[in-house]
Amino acid sequence: LLCIQTQTFLNDPNRMRLKTDQFFFKPPEQMKREFLWVPEALKNTVEIAEKCNLDLKFGQYHLPNYEPPNGMTREGYLEELCAKGIRERYGPQGMTPALQERLTHELNTIKKMGFVSYFLIVWDFINYAKQKGIPVGPGRGSAAGSLVSYLLGITDLDPIRYGLLFERFLNPERMSMPDIDIDFCFERRQEVIDYVTNKYGKDNVAQIITFGTMQARAAVRDVGRVMSAPYADVDKIAKLIPAEVGMTLKDALKVEPQLAKLCEENEVANDIVETAQVLEGLNRHASIHAAGVVISDKPLNEYVPLFRSTDGQTTTGYSMDGIAKIGLLKMDFLGLRNLTVLDKAVKWIKKTRGIDLDLSKLPFDDKKTYDLLATGNASGIFQLESAGMRDLLRKIKPSQFEDIISILALYRPGPMGSGMLEDFSKRKRGEAPIKYPHPKLEATLKSTFGIIVYQEQVMQMASVLAGFSMTQADHLRRAMSKKIPEDMAKMRAQFITGCLSASNIKEDEANKLFDLIDYFSGYGFNRSHSAAYAVITYQTAYLKANYAVEYICALLTCEKDNTDKVVEYVDAAEEIGIAMLPPDINESILEFNVIDEKTIRFGLLAVKNVGQGAIESIVANRLQEGPYKSIFEFCKRVDLRLANRRVLESLIKCGALDSFKIFRSQLMAVVERALEMGTKSQKEIAAGQFSFFTMGEGQGGFKHDAETLPQIKEWPKNEILAYEKEILGFYLSGHPLSHYKTEIKEFVKHTTKDLKNVVDGQEAKIIGIISGIKLTTTRKGNERMAIVKVQDLDGEVEVVIFPSTYPNVAEILKEGAVVVAIGRVGFREDSPNIVATDIKRIEEIYKAIKAINLNVSTVNQPALSSLREKLSLFPGKTPVYLHLNTQEFKSVQILVGEDLFVTPSEALINEIKELVGDESFSVTM
Repeated sequence: LLCIQTQTFLNDPNRMRLKTDQFFFKPPEQMKREFLWVPEALKNTVEIAEKCNLDLKFGQYHLPNYEPPNGMTREGYLEELCAKGIRERYGPQGMTPALQERLTHELNTIKKMGFVSYFLIVWDFINYAKQKGIPVGPGRGSAAGSLVSYLLGITDLDPIRYGLLFERFLNPERMSMPDIDIDFCFERRQEVIDYVTNKYGKDNVAQIITFGTMQARAAVRDVGRVMSAPYADVDKIAKLIPAEVGMTLKDALKVEPQLAKLCEENEVANDIVETAQVLEGLNRHASIHAAGVVISDKPLNEYVPLFRSTDGQTTTGYSMDGIAKIGLLKMDFLGLRNLTVLDKAVKWIKKTRGIDLDLSKLPFDDKKTYDLLATGNASGIFQLESAGMRDLLRKIKPSQFEDIISILALYRPGPMGSGMLEDFSKRKRGEAPIKYPHPKLEATLKSTFGIIVYQEQVMQMASVLAGFSMTQADHLRRAMSKKIPEDMAKMRAQFITGCLSASNIKEDEANKLFDLIDYFSGYGFNRSHSAAYAVITYQTAYLKANYAVEYICALLTCEKDNTDKVVEYVDAAEEIGIAMLPPDINESILEFNVIDEKTIRFGLLAVKNVGQGAIESIVANRLQEGPYKSIFEFCKRVDLRLANRRVLESLIKCGALDSFKIFRSQLMAVVERALEMGTKSQKEIAAGQFSFFTMGEGQGGFKHDAETLPQIKEWPKNEILAYEKEILGFYLSGHPLSHYKTEIKEFVKHTTKDLKNVVDGQEAKIIGIISGIKLTTTRKGNERMAIVKVQDLDGEVEVVIFPSTYPNVAEILKEGAVVVAIGRVGFREDSPNIVATDIKRIEEIYKAIKAINLNVSTVNQPALSSLREKLSLFPGKTPVYLHLNTQEFKSVQILVGEDLFVTPSEALINEIKELVGDESFSVTM
């Protein structure tokens, strides 16, 4: 038996432990080994797999044997499916000699390596998904370079047309399992896993375990917490560790002098870092891999230990690497939300426009799509939403599908740091000459303007220059990626010899070419993966460019639980003239709803505290009996066991009952009465009774006095907005900061959206509204401090106010207060926050205004007279400049008299902007 001995790190009683009875293992006869004892909790499972000493050879994988129909052989069935695929993909006469040669080569390799069943298994569950209408991605990774995968419908990008190489996927001289990762609709992925489980047996199929490890910053924070060190001290240590992928404490001490100095001077800091170094890299907890599924020919407990999670799910006890080492078939069933978005958008297009859109047949030369991408307006577009990607789009201005493939491959730390992006952009725009390392490489590098971008180009260059076969070229690619000196020396010699014989290139030039290829191979990306994902990128961009309202509606539905994304997509919709209507019980459905080409209605599922059962009851009754006419009728008709008081109040607060043309304050005032009347009415109907009160006026009954509404005023605007924020997660009908757009534009450099792109420690100033306050005390010294949430028009950020600052700002800290937060940006687990040095009331920033500038070129005489009156109401010492265009001069600046100098304030600015407009107003700081 595989026994796992649990251990406790630093005697922390809250740390997760794994019980030994969660693991069970039955070794088969052919795998009898000594019992394995793992003294550390969750020791690296790859080491365990290596102890099994399995010597795998081709064909010795534990694959289920796919059984073809009609008694056919597996090889024959695979060939038949490929022949069918040729006809469907290339037409009845599509088979050419080149295509036949490529297909024969791939089939022979697949048979030789023993992967016929593998391809049939993958084809089978993808075919099942497509038959059931479950959206499937066009493929990802190296599998996109396989013609067989394309013909079977496993991938949807033609590898011949786009120059994708099979040897990047399977190489008969490279011992490795094929790796076909499949994207499915996020909402229906489990259906495919269930199909595979039912087909091959629940004992033969399981998801794969994964282990979370102690990273440098997390280890420091955990150790500091267990040692009861002050949070501020631990936070200081953690933030001195560079936030780079793969950064260790050992490396951090070398590259960050302040960290090393702190450890030398502070004994507690040194103890924390030393202890954290011991724990760093250890497995911290076990969970289920997001996508990995293993399929076996026998019950899995004959090959691997199995782990039972706390919720009863069974997973493998080995992680992915261990699974591969013992020859088990690993698949990645990935749930990709973008496929769900695409599917919903296509269904909306069918419903609203009557168009049956086939995404697999979209033209890759749509001008509107490339015009959209060139602007950098990439909100909601797959892989292109980040600020850096949008900037790259504006620089490159993609005009063909190849450009999208290149952009996805180029946007990585290596190329960005090497200047490749700038060089590529200039060559694309014609601002720099296109140069090729050798004339024979023009065809290979033409699509990337002479720059080596892809790993496949490395392989092709070796073939063109040195006559390498694709198998040899793949060995060269791998040798360059691993940088093993012996392998590199051997490959260099072969390359130089090949260049002389194949291209008559002398040794010196061949050496330079080898060095060039070696240099760029470090930046090269898998073209197959980039090209496959570029298909989804293009599809999302195409829908946004051509069917914006349907696409954004689908985006909002799929991201309804992510408030930040909903806010982003609502803003994106409004920028292009699409109106967002609030939830409405007489028009909304569960999901977001397309009303017309310029309007989207919020779905009721976006309303907090309203369950799906209540919504289904509300919508079903409306469809059956017609629109609701009053809150009282609503309570009589819907199932009040589902649509209870909390549901009704939430619907009122977010505006879902506004169609009654009644103040929200009035509706809230009669909630109790409406529910009582509704409950009584439903009980009477259930008992077979009726009264004049349960009958409507049109049924011979009469309106009871109980249905009269109190004559009260509507809630203040700020209260309405606060309720919308509470129930929807954001402000829909306005924003408390809308009055301060000018101040935000003029007075601060950052918004919450920008903070993730600033440097750790950089000073920032934002204007926002306090949306939450948490007061606490320090462990050491028992001093008061606060953690405040500040929200602006783009999002929310946490502002930490330490004891040194807190007493100076305590009076300002009130929920709903508009403030200016000033401090230094820090990152906690990659999320930005602000360590405040000062918090100011919004009113205080007006004191920093040196001058007010007004463009009055289009202002008429009556408005100018009104402007004079407005200025005279706010006397002060701040000058006001009027700017206008004349026939003689393009721009003239006039300083008003000192009697019209002003004292800047929110009221003054609002008064002025009403006269001249937002765009004509600015300030000088």
